[in-house]
Amino acid sequence: MRKFLLSTSALAGAALLSSAAIADVNISGTVEWEMITGDTDNSATDGTSMAMANEINIDFTNKTDSGLTITFNADLDSDSGGVDDNSMSISGGFGKITVGNTDGVADAMAIDGKDLVAEEHGMSGDLDADNTIKQDTGAQLDGNDNKVTYMLPAMGGFTAGVSFADSGANTSTDTTSFGAQYSMEANGAAVTIGYTSETEENATEDKDARTIGAKVVMNGITFIANQMNYEENGEDQTGTSFGVAYTLPNGVSLGYAAVTVEDDGATQTGEEFTANHYEAAYSIASGLSAVITVSDYDYTVGTGSGASAKTADSGTISSFMLKAAF
Repeated sequence: MRKFLLSTSALAGAALLSSAAIADVNISGTVEWEMITGDTDNSATDGTSMAMANEINIDFTNKTDSGLTITFNADLDSDSGGVDDNSMSISGGFGKITVGNTDGVADAMAIDGKDLVAEEHGMSGDLDADNTIKQDTGAQLDGNDNKVTYMLPAMGGFTAGVSFADSGANTSTDTTSFGAQYSMEANGAAVTIGYTSETEENATEDKDARTIGAKVVMNGITFIANQMNYEENGEDQTGTSFGVAYTLPNGVSLGYAAVTVEDDGATQTGEEFTANHYEAAYSIASGLSAVITVSDYDYTVGTGSGASAKTADSGTISSFMLKAAF
C-alpha cells in the first residue's frame, strides 16, 4: 500500500508539473480602502462613509500545438459578492472568440472621457433611483451577462468585433453590440478613434445606444472627447464628455473629466445632468498609491409626463483612497 501511495503521489506530481509546463497561470488583484464625504441634496449620499473593496483576477493561458491560444479568466470581486467575470476565449489567425459572463465589445471599445480618472463619484450612480438619465457617456447596455463575442484580427491599426447575449426565453432581453477602433500616428501623437453601437430587444421595448470618441496621447498628456446617444421608450438622450490626464515624472498624476447629458425625449424634455471631476494620484511605492478626488454635479428635472417621478439633485462628493495592486 505504501509503494502504491508513493507511486500515485509521484504520478500526480508529474501530472502537475506537466500541466504547469503547458499552461501559464497569472494571478493579479487590487485592494482598495476609501473614505467618501458627500455634501448633496440627496441624503443617501450625504455625510462620511468608509468602504473596502478587493478584486482578484485569475488567468490560465494554454498554447496548443496547432497554434491556438486558449484562455480562461475568472474575476473575483467583493462588490459583486463572488465571481464577477467568468469566460473562456480561443484565438488564432482567424481572430478571437470569447464565451461566458464578461463585458462585450461596446464596453471594451467605447472611448469615454471619464476613463482617464480612477474614481467616478458624482458621475455614475449617485442620483436617486428614480432619475433615469444617464450619468456617463460610455457603453450603456453591454454588461457582463453571458454572451458570445467575436473579434477580428488586427489589420493595420483597425480592430472590430461583435457581441451577442441571449437569455433564452421568448420574452427575454437580447443584446447585440458592435465596436470598432482605428489607431494611427499623427505629428508625433498616438491617435485612436472608436465607435460603438448597442441594441437591446425585449417583449415591451427596444433600446439603442451609440458612442463615438477620440483619444490623443502626446508628450505625456492624454486627451479624450466623445459623444453618446441613447434611445428607449420616451427617452432621447445625448451626452458629451471630455477628459485630460497628465503624469509627472515624480510619481504624481493629474486627471480631469467633464460630462453633460441632456434628454429631449417625449417624457422628459429639458432634463439635464452635468458633472466635473478632479483627481490627483501619487505613487507611494511600487504597487501602492493614494488617490484624492473631488466631484461636483447638478441634475435638473425636465418637463413632460415623466417629470413628476424625478428628483432634482446637486452637490459635491470627495474621497481619499489607498490602493494596493499585486
